[in-house]
Amino acid sequence: MPPERTHGSRAERIAHRFDHAVSRAQRWGAETLARDVDLETGLPNRARMLADLATIPPGVPARLELLSLSASDDPGGEDLLGPTPDLPQRITRALRAGADPYGARAYRLDSTLYAFVGPVEAGSLTPGAAAHGGLAAISEPLAATAVRGEARLPDEATDGESALRLAHERMRARSRWQSLSSERQIRDVLLQLLSERRAGGSAVALPRVAAQTVGVGRRLGLTLAELDELVRAAELQDIGMLAVPEAILHKREALSHEEWTQIRQHPVVGQRILSAAPALAPVARLVRSCYERYDGSGYPSGLHGERIPLGSRIIAVCVAFDAMTSPRPYREALPTATAFEELCRCAGHQFDPMVVAAFCAESQLDSDLAVAAQAAP
Repeated sequence: MPPERTHGSRAERIAHRFDHAVSRAQRWGAETLARDVDLETGLPNRARMLADLATIPPGVPARLELLSLSASDDPGGEDLLGPTPDLPQRITRALRAGADPYGARAYRLDSTLYAFVGPVEAGSLTPGAAAHGGLAAISEPLAATAVRGEARLPDEATDGESALRLAHERMRARSRWQSLSSERQIRDVLLQLLSERRAGGSAVALPRVAAQTVGVGRRLGLTLAELDELVRAAELQDIGMLAVPEAILHKREALSHEEWTQIRQHPVVGQRILSAAPALAPVARLVRSCYERYDGSGYPSGLHGERIPLGSRIIAVCVAFDAMTSPRPYREALPTATAFEELCRCAGHQFDPMVVAAFCAESQLDSDLAVAAQAAP
């Protein structure tokens, strides 16, 4: 007769099932945590942030801020995020301390990029700004190289993805102006060279031209990143003139064929100078085409119409207006009305008619604002 099979008690079977259920729940919880939380800091991650943004009721104002801790672009510089093993945790505490008083939540999107989502406050200090200030207690260099960017829902973006793109775009644009940015240092050096060259008489008024390009660019729907490239190209559009002898630049008589050939090569020289810095490659592309004409009769490549980059077409109009309304060694400054008439006369030939129309509209707006400011008590 076979031995009788023994079975565990009912209590043992229940305990075994309970242990199995707990184990499954723990595995599920760990997988969920890995999907929604940054395991190094315990902060919610990008997926969690986008999910949270999606739950904001339509029409309710909210602010998304980004904070990058890798603004320094010096490849030989110290790794600001790696001097101590507990640095990520210390940063996390600083970010939460900045976010909590505002009813916001901090997130870690990657190893150097953090975010905050919260209500739109009336005060000037935001969760990102408060957290940025708190980083100084951890490391002054860390705080000095951090860069922020923000976007508001629903005023500036309709969903989390578009808000993230806008905030990222603003953060990148702002990082270019950081005092430690090599791109800004290069720009400053080049502008100083142009300033020294123009000591005897400026070719264009850079601040005025740059401001005009921004206004026209906005009217024509350029993004913030494109406006940033446009401004830098407007500032540096004649950098290639450094290669043209001063005797030619200041010559009062008609230029010879050889001298005109040198003049017409300056956009190409400017492109080569700027292209030496990879970060300025988009600017170099605009600079090369600033002297092209809408009808194809310009230089150096004879581009026409929309083959000419829009930024270059904008700069061409703004520079021409500034040149006409500024005194020259060989003539007085033209009246503003005459300069506008000349732009309109050349629209479709030298200049893009769409850009001329936007420039005239923007100039009229500036004029109306100036008149209103003078009339104000």
